[in-house]
Amino acid sequence: MKRDLKKSIFLLCSLALIILIGGILYFCFQNIRYPLKFNEKEVSFHVKQRESLGQVIDNLNADKLIKSPLILKWYANKHFGNTEVKPGTYSFSKNINLDNFAMYLEKGITDDRPVKVIIPEGYDIEQIGNALEKSGVITSSDFIKSCKEYKLPNFIKKDSQRRYALEGYLFPDTYNFLKGSSGEYIIQVMLNRFSQVMDEIQKNTGKQLKGQDMDRVIIMASIVEKEVKKPEERGKAASVFYNRLNKNMKLQSCATVLYALGVHKDKVYYKDLQVSSPYNTYKVNGLPEGPISNPGRGCITAAVNPDKTNYLYFVSKNDGTHFFTDSNEKFLDVKKITQGE
Repeated sequence: MKRDLKKSIFLLCSLALIILIGGILYFCFQNIRYPLKFNEKEVSFHVKQRESLGQVIDNLNADKLIKSPLILKWYANKHFGNTEVKPGTYSFSKNINLDNFAMYLEKGITDDRPVKVIIPEGYDIEQIGNALEKSGVITSSDFIKSCKEYKLPNFIKKDSQRRYALEGYLFPDTYNFLKGSSGEYIIQVMLNRFSQVMDEIQKNTGKQLKGQDMDRVIIMASIVEKEVKKPEERGKAASVFYNRLNKNMKLQSCATVLYALGVHKDKVYYKDLQVSSPYNTYKVNGLPEGPISNPGRGCITAAVNPDKTNYLYFVSKNDGTHFFTDSNEKFLDVKKITQGE
């Protein structure tokens, strides 16, 4: 009887100890998972120059915004050391975990709520930088600096004469980025999307791009993207430029002139056509030095699989559409009517 009693007491004590240990571990886990303590949906705080992660935790604890500073500092020291964090004003949701909390402070990501950034088809790298800055993700200058320093993947041509080696390969789409994201991270996300879309286009068209074929296609697609807006005209426009290349005719694309000038304007004048640049297809033979924009799926598809035509010219009809022809005389006649020349 006494033996049974001792056994029961031992089992109850063991169970109580397991429950206690489990409770402590759960408490620690919850504090690490959700370290912030406040009633609002988000908390804002300022980090000074040269502050460590431990100091930030102490400051938040002083403001009664941390659940258990001892547990958090132990975990932070164990996994992050005396990490110096970037100064700035941060705004985090109450559901942020300690790992992300520490990583965001270290990288300078000031807000844990993703920002939707729309990159339209045909934007060049400088326009992408401006869009990212307007959304509060990264400054345009930091993004462009990252573009210049980024280690290029094998499928992008290394060419010192190009304004930006990454031009044409940052796929235009809708993205969700965190404020303070690095330029390198943003570029990687956009390149990954580019690779995914290219795989789909090659599969759908049955055409595999090898070697310099990819570069030529993206250059062509970037020109088509800037020259026409109607989806039904993309294949025709691509055919015009390919036909001109086959006949050793200059492409004479006004869009390449504008890229050479580095400006965006509605009308190209004769004096503009004289700009000396490897991008000016009124001056250079063949394709320009590199892509002049970042084309979307439709224009890339048109460049991979253009319409079969004899067209050598097209001119705007001033209504969003173009007149296509293989006759220089007809081209000039329509141009005279629509543009008063």
